[in-house]
Amino acid sequence: MPWETLQVLADILLLLSVVAFLGLIIATIANFIRKRWLNGILNLVLFLAIGIIFGLVLASRMLGSMQMQDGFADKLTIPEGIEIAEPERVKSRPWFDPAPKEIDEFQASIRKALTVPGNGNPAFIPAMPSLRRASTDHYQAFVEYVEASPDWHVFTERKSRFASRRWSYAGVPKNDRYGAIYQSAPPRFQTQCLLSLDRKQWSNYSVQPVQEGNEPVVPKISVVSQLQESQVIIESGGVLVEIYEQSDNSERRLTKATVANLEKEFSQFVENPAAALTKARARSRELARLLAGEDGHPFRLIEGWDPGEYDVAYSLNPGEPGFVYLKAFEVTNETPLSVRHLKASSKTRMPWSSDAAERFWAKESVTIFEGDWGEPYAARFEVWFDPDSGQADRKLAQRVYKIEGWQR
Repeated sequence: MPWETLQVLADILLLLSVVAFLGLIIATIANFIRKRWLNGILNLVLFLAIGIIFGLVLASRMLGSMQMQDGFADKLTIPEGIEIAEPERVKSRPWFDPAPKEIDEFQASIRKALTVPGNGNPAFIPAMPSLRRASTDHYQAFVEYVEASPDWHVFTERKSRFASRRWSYAGVPKNDRYGAIYQSAPPRFQTQCLLSLDRKQWSNYSVQPVQEGNEPVVPKISVVSQLQESQVIIESGGVLVEIYEQSDNSERRLTKATVANLEKEFSQFVENPAAALTKARARSRELARLLAGEDGHPFRLIEGWDPGEYDVAYSLNPGEPGFVYLKAFEVTNETPLSVRHLKASSKTRMPWSSDAAERFWAKESVTIFEGDWGEPYAARFEVWFDPDSGQADRKLAQRVYKIEGWQR
């Protein structure tokens, strides 16, 4: 049965329920006043039954409102005579494979840790002396390295900078703003690692503070969805490290593996910060070349899970430090799109160099809320740059895409 027909029936039931509801209230009160106890009790039972039906109808209306079309694209036409691209399709999503191939070393160590049965001891040693040295003795190079490395995603929230650790598949990092990784197939787990570059806590939840060092720490464990959960924030020199773990044993296998991998990564960094930065930039340039596509455009839209959800892959060089972000406009009426959400969701740190011929890689996920599924229209996307220098934002690139809105 079509959804619109169901809504009409729901409206009729709602009206009848209201009338019956009011009538039963009057009848119930009248019967109890006149001491007609049996009739009053029957009225009360019917009153409750109508109340349940009334609640179900209201719930159906709420569900319907969640799926209502906004009609934004109903009278729009896609103009002719201009170049219009279409978002690219993702052939597969290997990160949902319980045993994905061609994964990065960090991910491989996490998955390997899960193959060993836990010993039930939650204590771990938060020793990351190399990270402490990197973020204190080489702070500027450290920040530049994190910003340039495809393994890290630098973003801002509440005016503070954070970096989430990404996992890679076939050499391409998974696009996840906060670096949350989970698996619903056995072995079930969820994990996350973030650096606070401004020493501010990212999580809004209660996080256990820990000092970096060689003293064993016993994290607080709670049970969530039948998994053992912990969340610690480790003070390590110029940064704070937040590590979240959900797994099937109280031993913090993922937390231990994360600490070990951070120490390994930044021990290599402190040996030669300049070489580490050069290598990170080279990887970013290679990804920019790979993701620029055959036409070599400075940015591309990639289809997400549902129409209206997209990934944006940047392949450009702003020539100075700062952030890139998107603006979007419907092309026939120049209507700004998703103004409240688009800038914040698309804004990301961009590697750069003084060589204009070089390009670097960055990636984000965005949602366009105007429009409905199956109702395409043309939108111009613009890449803007917000420089650290404090100068005015400037436009770097633009492209018109045929898109759909995310239907609520």
